[in-house]
Amino acid sequence: MLNRKLLEVLHRLNLSEKNRLRQFLLSPYFNGTPKAGEVVRLYDLIILHGAREENPALAKAVVFPLFFPGRTFEEKAKGPLDSLTTELFRLVRHFLVQKEQERESGEVQEHLVMATFYQKYALEEWFWQSLQQARKVQADSMERDAPYYFNQFKIEEAELSFRGLYNSFQDDTNLFTAQENLDKFYSIVRMEFISAMEYQKDFTLIDNEISHSMTETVFKLSEEGGPLDLPANRIYRLIMSLTQQNSADEKEFEELEHLTKKYRNQIAPEKYKNMMAYLRTFWVRRYLQLGQGNMSAQVFDLYREHLEEGYFYIDDSISLTAFYNLTIFSLKPGQYAWTKNFLDSHPPERICGTRYPEEIHSLCITEYLFATKKYTEAEDTLVYRLFENTFMSISADVLLIKIYYETENELLETRMKALDQKVRRTKFSDEKKEVYLNFLRKLNQIIKYGWQIKSPKRIKLLEEIKSVPGIVSREWLLEKLP
Repeated sequence: MLNRKLLEVLHRLNLSEKNRLRQFLLSPYFNGTPKAGEVVRLYDLIILHGAREENPALAKAVVFPLFFPGRTFEEKAKGPLDSLTTELFRLVRHFLVQKEQERESGEVQEHLVMATFYQKYALEEWFWQSLQQARKVQADSMERDAPYYFNQFKIEEAELSFRGLYNSFQDDTNLFTAQENLDKFYSIVRMEFISAMEYQKDFTLIDNEISHSMTETVFKLSEEGGPLDLPANRIYRLIMSLTQQNSADEKEFEELEHLTKKYRNQIAPEKYKNMMAYLRTFWVRRYLQLGQGNMSAQVFDLYREHLEEGYFYIDDSISLTAFYNLTIFSLKPGQYAWTKNFLDSHPPERICGTRYPEEIHSLCITEYLFATKKYTEAEDTLVYRLFENTFMSISADVLLIKIYYETENELLETRMKALDQKVRRTKFSDEKKEVYLNFLRKLNQIIKYGWQIKSPKRIKLLEEIKSVPGIVSREWLLEKLP
């Protein structure tokens, strides 16, 4: 087999990326070795056969004579073909890095690079012109988040460096300005990471404690009217407040939505997407806690709106958890036609963040079939796998248990016991574990005496399922107790 890592990377590039990569390989600037032509030929061969390691046309023994005719191929020895694949992979890595740098570097960075060049050769007029252009780009920008203040810091740092190098200190204003912008940049990044840490604590066990001294300092300085009272910090403060609460009412969610919309033009699009993800998470948590009335319809409306706004997409793909949630929360209020259209228009190749996109797509199709009561077809469609994502693995277990219940499969009890042990052994937080353990407890009670229509235990069970805080498949469990 050829370089496995090379094949796995090339296989996951989309058509546009593959075309751009070939142009990159054709450039003598990037690919200027004597073997440049052979590298391009090897790339074309790999792409022709789909970059799949199981394809016999890409076996080393088959590829070797195409590039080194007349030479003997040795199966378990490093040879010239390995050197060729290594060189190709080096260029692929360079391409991906270059692509990401082009995406991240903006107009301000371009002006700063030129300013550095002019400083090196003491071209003072052009240096100040580049710095002035960088400042203008900043002034025209509506964003006021971490990258903005970091750019401000870099501009002031460039000026400070120039003045220090050429002993032209006229004032030290930019020294204080640089420090001020660095503090603002740091505070936003700090708040963002604290929010992420608090969010993760709600789902899984985290051993490392957050540095409270720095956190408290940033919090105090970012209070209303403080030196670090910035739009992004206001939003992150509210996110942390909601994360730390066991329950929150709709007014607080609406306040978060109001703040994000109010300052949307001051937040970078990618960061805004993340903030919208927090909003969805809070709504889902509230739904799991209560799960009553039209809440499932509210959650679906939010997910549908965010899909239409493009918040879920990463280069035209959707992460596996977001993909699954879009499916689940469209099925709960009975939006079956919408779900079917979503699954048809988003095939496995549009799912990212997993080695098993086909299986994730199959799981979502199974959820659709189950919701439409096609239980036998659902059982035949489900591709059971121990997913690398524990949440997805447990979701597949829950679905299989529900299928076994509906089809009266004799393996139901065994599967329920297995899931009970699996949940207890995960590194989820206790609160998250209870969501699944409650499901198993209530289903077990339904099996025992759910059929006893007039039993006080049955009536009590019905009320418990309605009121228990945190449980998956609440609606389905209630269906079993008509």
